[in-house]
Amino acid sequence: MKRFLYFIVTLFSTGMLLLACSKVGSATDEGDPNEIDQNDGVFPVITVLKPSANQLYRSGDSIVVEGKVTDDKKMYKGKVQIKNDANNFVMAEMHYETHFLLEMNYRLAYKAEVTSPTDFSILIEFQDHGTNTSAATLKVKVSP
Repeated sequence: MKRFLYFIVTLFSTGMLLLACSKVGSATDEGDPNEIDQNDGVFPVITVLKPSANQLYRSGDSIVVEGKVTDDKKMYKGKVQIKNDANNFVMAEMHYETHFLLEMNYRLAYKAEVTSPTDFSILIEFQDHGTNTSAATLKVKVSP
């Protein structure tokens, strides 16, 4: 009985080892969502709906960043970021990732509270599966 148990354990262990070493599910599989599309030479198009460049806010207002990004093939990833220019701190940030959308909306809000006039930079950056990266930068001002 012990020999049979050892045989079963050895068989199971060998099977698990072979399965763990197989290439099933590896990054080289066809249909890998992170695969670079060498034929994609068109950059994503970023449309900013809010805010307008140099828009003025009061302390306590929310800086709302809204818009959409489109691509001729497939989007990959992106981010929207609001940064305080006085100290270079990132005050709010949102990351996006997709492997099949041609168009996606983005939105980020940050309630700005300041005691002196402060400039903020807004960075919107998206990349497609051809590693084409587009970026838009806006500046806004918040007064006390």
